[in-house]
Amino acid sequence: MRKALFVLLSLLLAGFSGGEDLWQKAERIVKEAVIIDAHEDVPTTLLKEDVSARRERGHFDLPRAFSGGLTAPCFAIFTPHSYDRDHPMEFALRELAAVYNFVNSHGDRVMLAYSWKDILRAKREGKLAVVVTMENSSPVEEPSHLPMWRHLGLRMAILTHMKSNKYADSATDRERWGGLSPQGKEMVRAMNRLGILVDVSHLSDKAAEQAIEISELPPVASHSCVRALNPIERNIPDHLIKAIGARGGVIGVNFFPVYLSPRVYARWKEIYAEFLKRVKEEGRERAIKFLREQMKELPRVGVKDVVRHIRYISDLVGIDHVGLGTDFEGISITPEGLEGVDKIKNLVYEMLREGFSEGDIKKVLGENFLRVFRRADEVYRRNYPEAGK
Repeated sequence: MRKALFVLLSLLLAGFSGGEDLWQKAERIVKEAVIIDAHEDVPTTLLKEDVSARRERGHFDLPRAFSGGLTAPCFAIFTPHSYDRDHPMEFALRELAAVYNFVNSHGDRVMLAYSWKDILRAKREGKLAVVVTMENSSPVEEPSHLPMWRHLGLRMAILTHMKSNKYADSATDRERWGGLSPQGKEMVRAMNRLGILVDVSHLSDKAAEQAIEISELPPVASHSCVRALNPIERNIPDHLIKAIGARGGVIGVNFFPVYLSPRVYARWKEIYAEFLKRVKEEGRERAIKFLREQMKELPRVGVKDVVRHIRYISDLVGIDHVGLGTDFEGISITPEGLEGVDKIKNLVYEMLREGFSEGDIKKVLGENFLRVFRRADEVYRRNYPEAGK
């Protein structure tokens, strides 16, 4: 009996020592997985900097993207609200041109993803698939212009940003329309016909509710956190998480510590109030210097905080409805251990420690967003069968 127990124990120990540890498993998963980041503000960076070589600042560059296993970053064409009435399309096209120039200059490593199949092809070929999205749809001057943007590669769009605009009320501004404007509702319908995903991040609750109700495609929130864990307007409440899940959509968890942690948000509110005061008293340049210094002193959050939001959404509506929307290049601080696109393996490691299965982790990393992009493409091909020929 003792000999049998000894043999069994020896076999177990041998199997344990010869198998993967969690870090090795995390690294393997990152290599195998299709990793889609549903929101990165790289186009704004491209107007100012070269991201083809390793950078000392920021969150994205090609060396880090490849070392981190990233497959498909969604590059958000972002137009500041100051341009809403001042040639917004011109500003957006400058950013889109920067994206095209970036892709064309590095065609051996980067490609534009016009369909979900392009994302898979990029994975097979070891390339980066850039997905064009939009944050603040003011550059689409009317819904009838959307086919042009779809032809240019637009796959997902948010109707507004931090301010209410002609299409929708923002979560962080006064109510103007009671949700979506009549033009905003037509935009959602036009997006549906063209297979452009409707992104409700930044929308007011009423606007998001209406967009989800109207949309025939799975709705998404590309870069949002959970309001139940941090009760701020910018985060998504439970009833909207459930509505997105019920329609087959996905919520991409944002990495911004201000959205992740109520402690960080409380201190950030104090700092931002002082910043606004200093803008009036000292001028914007000195006030921005103060803001940057103070942001470094905010309470720290880590990988566990991101996993907490992933876990909450998964428990509420299922693992099929949660993904990643880092907001890289658009946020001033990051969680410790998630400082850039090369650090996703740290998130995978923590999810393994928390008991997530390999299959579930791969869904969060990209399979869930790949599914909704595939559904959007199917609708587009059905409505416009000649487009695929």
